[in-house]
Amino acid sequence: MKTVLEAVPPELHKGEAAVDAVVEKVAAVQAGTPLDAVNIPEIHEEPSRSSKGERRKPFAPRMAPRDLARVIHERLGLECMINHVVVHHDSEQALIDWARETWETCGIRQFVLVGGGRHSARYPGPSVPEANRLMRDRAGIPALRIGNICIPSREDEARRVAAKVGAGADFFTTQILYEPEGFTGMLDALAGEGGAPAEILLAFCPIRSVRNLRFLLWLGVSLSDALEQWLTAIDDAVPERSLAQIRRAWTEIIGHQRAHGRAEPRLGVNLAPIGPIAAETTIDLAADLAALHGADQRAV
Repeated sequence: MKTVLEAVPPELHKGEAAVDAVVEKVAAVQAGTPLDAVNIPEIHEEPSRSSKGERRKPFAPRMAPRDLARVIHERLGLECMINHVVVHHDSEQALIDWARETWETCGIRQFVLVGGGRHSARYPGPSVPEANRLMRDRAGIPALRIGNICIPSREDEARRVAAKVGAGADFFTTQILYEPEGFTGMLDALAGEGGAPAEILLAFCPIRSVRNLRFLLWLGVSLSDALEQWLTAIDDAVPERSLAQIRRAWTEIIGHQRAHGRAEPRLGVNLAPIGPIAAETTIDLAADLAALHGADQRAV
């Protein structure tokens, strides 16, 4: 099972100490559980994706993902994949130039290509499927791996995923998940369309407080009213209940794959500890998910 750790770039105004703190957090998790890569998102100022959530801290510009990736690789020897919002480029050539420069200066060959955050906005750059094709045909990066993001709760997501696979996507990372039904439904639809990717990394994030959950909802994380009520019924129980729900969701998802005898997509984990989640919590969660996965390797 592939295990990836998400590391959010620090705010620029916090300086080198903030970079050191991110690297130290990655190193602490790496010391406790084997990591296949570090996944670095690209953070832009965006509106809320949900009417249920809230963000209390204002947006501040952050370090470029490729710069953080270079530091992590130099200090820890870990491979990194970086997210990149492709629609902000003003031309196709600008995207290709950026990708080649990223490979030549940072040694990065794994890219998660992302679209715009505002569906109603018109962006100058290519769409995600167009960017997949451009990168595949023109980037010239050895052993290039192209990833995209899937949102299992979104209507008709299987069709979108299949189209992106057809355009050159090798793998997907998901939106943060807590409930399995949207994901298993998407897997079933992909099996029917014959467009499943080779690999999907499922994002899981422990919740440390009700306030933390409100921010996740602001980001667009999908959560049923019943699950939200259960998670927040007892303030002190939020962290452990969120971990229990993650384990339940993962168990149901890999069980679903096993029941249908599907070898693809291979399912891995993208650990996404947003905020001050203790390294020990992330390590323990990784161990639990690996043990559940290893209970039957044929499941994935």
